[in-house]
Amino acid sequence: ALAAMVCALRARGDPRFPVAFAVLVAGFASRAPAHGRFYRDPIALPTLHVVGDADAVIAAPLSMELARCFVEPVVLAHPGGHFIPAAAAQKKAYLEFLERFRPERGQAEPPGVGEV
Repeated sequence: ALAAMVCALRARGDPRFPVAFAVLVAGFASRAPAHGRFYRDPIALPTLHVVGDADAVIAAPLSMELARCFVEPVVLAHPGGHFIPAAAAQKKAYLEFLERFRPERGQAEPPGVGEV
């Protein structure tokens, strides 16, 4: 939940969070009433959402609800539970998503990269 809120702040221009993308595994939206403001507007930050169909800790519908808060989210669903899947198909999906952010592909570095 915290990572998604950081994404929302960054997408709205908050300079404290120099992230260019996020991978959210078993993500969910905070239910705290004070946090509702983070999800009101679509979050325009590239994200990969990893969702376990049999996750008994963070149910898949909660992760899908969070994914819908983002603009063009990439969703990687797997049949397992509350873990990061590492089979060949999932590794391929991770690499395809991350490839978009390699500096040599022309993607600008996120603000703050290389700063001390």
